Amino acid sequence: MKPSRSVSTLLTVSMSLLALSGAAYVGTLTVHHWGAPTSAYAAPPSDQTSQVISGTTVPSVVARANPAVVQITDTAPAPSSSGSGPKMSAEYLGSGFVISHQGYIITNDHVINRAKNIQVKLVGDPLPVPAKVVGKDYNLDLALLKISVHRSLPTLSFASYSGIRIGQFAIAIGNPEALSHSVTLGIISAEDRAIQAGNSVGTQVRQYYNMLQTDAAINPGNSGGPLLNLAGQVVGVNTAVSTSGQGLGFAIPVSTVRRALPYLKQGKVVPEAWLGVEVTDVTAQQAKKLHESPVRGAYVVKVMPNSPAAKAGMKAGEVIINFNGTPVYQDTGLINAVQASKPGQKVAVTVWTAKGAQVLHTVIQQMPVNLKVTG
Repeated sequence: MKPSRSVSTLLTVSMSLLALSGAAYVGTLTVHHWGAPTSAYAAPPSDQTSQVISGTTVPSVVARANPAVVQITDTAPAPSSSGSGPKMSAEYLGSGFVISHQGYIITNDHVINRAKNIQVKLVGDPLPVPAKVVGKDYNLDLALLKISVHRSLPTLSFASYSGIRIGQFAIAIGNPEALSHSVTLGIISAEDRAIQAGNSVGTQVRQYYNMLQTDAAINPGNSGGPLLNLAGQVVGVNTAVSTSGQGLGFAIPVSTVRRALPYLKQGKVVPEAWLGVEVTDVTAQQAKKLHESPVRGAYVVKVMPNSPAAKAGMKAGEVIINFNGTPVYQDTGLINAVQASKPGQKVAVTVWTAKGAQVLHTVIQQMPVNLKVTG
């Protein structure tokens, strides 16, 4: 049976933590992916491809992009597995990139989460500068920072999400393990990946949707840095990497960043639709038990209390086959349909039970902040 959207194998979010003693170790967040991802690998390099990699294209992109990539350091309470003992502070390291000449910077929320003091190191500057949080979103794991400097800053621009293709080259720039402005090259291996993330002591859990998968090396400290195409445009924000597999890195897609940015700039909550179910694809055995044919839909593993699904009377063990007029053939189809709706919107959801199809009505809610996801 395919695992539900809340249970799977461990990955790690790419954030470093430097202890006050100066000894570096990884401050990991555990992440889960669903099933065995199928990767789309590029064909053996042609002459033209070899020129792209070893010629001028990648070095030119890096030369243009590097000045806009920053190193972010912040001081925050250190994680504790026991929850007892004296409270310690720790210094966290991550990455980010400048998106405006006025000093706006994109990074991950988990890089600056609970931070008391945020410092940004710019290329060529001997000392870091203080940064303030303009807006952040826990569920999307995005944050917008602002620094004040007396010059126009180099910036990175966003790619069009419609132009992203599986198999295209991808360049990651960041500060893995405090190795400033490291560059790695790979491809976009897949898209629309759903993963979960939580730190090693289980105090922080996030649900991610529609993530880009890449085999460009992403390591602790890369979090918040850009994933670029060969035009030097941002296609994603580097966020997570597998702890057990190789070539399994994940980035928040540029479409999510574009959607969230206007709200982050105003310090407002980003509208995120929430139905409140944990789902997986339907198995033939489940379909047979429900007298469902053909095998299709999103199997409801759990209905969260006080959620729109719970208020509609939805129950675990049912199968969602239609969401507000959109047929649902698998769990990802339901996720995409829910995300296309808006908080406050009235929707009709068709579920398949042992007694046949039933139409339920409910109102989509705003995604709760710091939503607790079972692991």
